[in-house]
Amino acid sequence: MLSRTLTSRPLRHHSVHIIIAGGSGFLGSLLIKKLCSHGAKITLLTRNPNNVDAQPNVKIVYWDGQTLQLPPHEKPIDAIINLCGLSIARWWTPSAKNSITQSRVQPSKALVKWCLSTNKPPKTFVQISGIDYYDLNTTACNENDNHGNTFLARLSKEWEETTMPLQQSDTRLVIPRLAPVLARTHPPLLPLLLSTRCCLGSIAGPGSQYFSWIHHDDFVNIIHKMVHTPEMTGIYNVCAPNPVPYATFMRTLASICHRPLWLSLPSWFMKSLLGEMASLILDSRKVFPTRLSKSRHQFKYPEIQQALTQIIQS
Repeated sequence: MLSRTLTSRPLRHHSVHIIIAGGSGFLGSLLIKKLCSHGAKITLLTRNPNNVDAQPNVKIVYWDGQTLQLPPHEKPIDAIINLCGLSIARWWTPSAKNSITQSRVQPSKALVKWCLSTNKPPKTFVQISGIDYYDLNTTACNENDNHGNTFLARLSKEWEETTMPLQQSDTRLVIPRLAPVLARTHPPLLPLLLSTRCCLGSIAGPGSQYFSWIHHDDFVNIIHKMVHTPEMTGIYNVCAPNPVPYATFMRTLASICHRPLWLSLPSWFMKSLLGEMASLILDSRKVFPTRLSKSRHQFKYPEIQQALTQIIQS
């Protein structure tokens, strides 16, 4: 586990300047809203600046994901949050796998190289990763457990390794391994919610496989805390403290939607339909936020019933 003693003072929320790389998507929009509400100034690096709506306190900068030539900025950079990466929700052909990998690894290498070469490096570097890092055959996982050998496990490991040179620098490195973020307008919840409302909700596979998750409010609260808390360093599982069996998740969703849950999709059917991608549904992910819990972090939505009720009925 990454570990380092830091004595710097907490960042003052009203004065921070944060670079968000790859922040034009779902997670980035959530973080920008949260950070700006606390007075942060954001520089958003994106390949598609024309697709991003202009916002107060947000400077939008084109970036190809490989070289980093930042325009002159008025404030020092307090933190970088790296969200770069193509969506994994596509057919996992060899070409797609390579694109998914390179869309993460190359921008991360470029950002780290810039941090190590600039005269005024950022105080904090937050490198998003995923809970699929782990060997999901184990009963339960915390931050100390070994990595697995699936495509997503190898991807997460390679992605994280690009940031290791920062351990020898003055920049604080934080790696949140992220569970699926639940929100009404975005996968993985969106397609499940739509099918359930149409009375086509189903239990895929045995249903006993565990599903780790995080409410979108808890996600932004934790990343915000990581940026502003110098004592937080190294790897953290960013997931709710109560993972549930997939069948429980779907029954809870159906109950809140007042719909029946009557379909069952066997594992062989999911594998024949989705191929290797079926692992996103069939693999058991029983991951715990051990380090956050030990630090007495208070989750806003620790239970799936509470989280889904708020998302669906709000």
